Amino acid sequence: MFWSEEEKPQEYQTPDKVVDLSFKLNCKQIKLDHAWSLTNAICDCLPWFKDEPQCAVHHIYIPQSGNGWTRDDDFGDEIIQLSRRTRLKLRVPQHRINEVLSLSGQTINVDGFHLTFGQAEKQLLSTLTTLVARHVYVPDTDNDEQAFLKSIYQQIQDMGINVRKMLCGKSHSLSTSNGQITTRSLMIADISPEDSIRLQENGVGDYYRYGCGVFIPQKGITAVNAE
Repeated sequence: MFWSEEEKPQEYQTPDKVVDLSFKLNCKQIKLDHAWSLTNAICDCLPWFKDEPQCAVHHIYIPQSGNGWTRDDDFGDEIIQLSRRTRLKLRVPQHRINEVLSLSGQTINVDGFHLTFGQAEKQLLSTLTTLVARHVYVPDTDNDEQAFLKSIYQQIQDMGINVRKMLCGKSHSLSTSNGQITTRSLMIADISPEDSIRLQENGVGDYYRYGCGVFIPQKGITAVNAE
């Protein structure tokens, strides 16, 4: 008798070429529109950070509402209060981890607010197949969603990823060193775990190190407008 069992595909092993370092913080409050000041302050401590293509700063994010408080969608000069549970995540390639960990114990000035880095833990990127980027910037597409999606689609195709489902969400204005820019939130769904990792490792759009085009996992397809 000849009996051949069908081979089960091996479970995908999450690589650690790029990881998130999640820092505890000693910081009571910060501007909601903090991305540029925060990233520039980190670059002052780590001058190479601005030239490392896979490095990015996650925006410090808090829920839109809670405890009777509602976050304003118009970023402006709004100040957000941070709890002891608030974390700051930096996305970094493996060969830069030790240098980034040297931030622990250092204090930086972010728009007049002092932020001290605590201990950090390493987190692998997610293999979930639905991803969200809260801010994505593509020049000259402020009022043209189709042009925005076409540009992002081409960037993703250039990574060797075939994406079939993309959904734009809310637009936001962010302050930069050169004035205001308009970003869009973006959800990408139903990609493979391998492609999910590749998107998280590289991001899309401009101003990646400032937290634009940085993907995080989302459990299932929900309204991206909720972000």
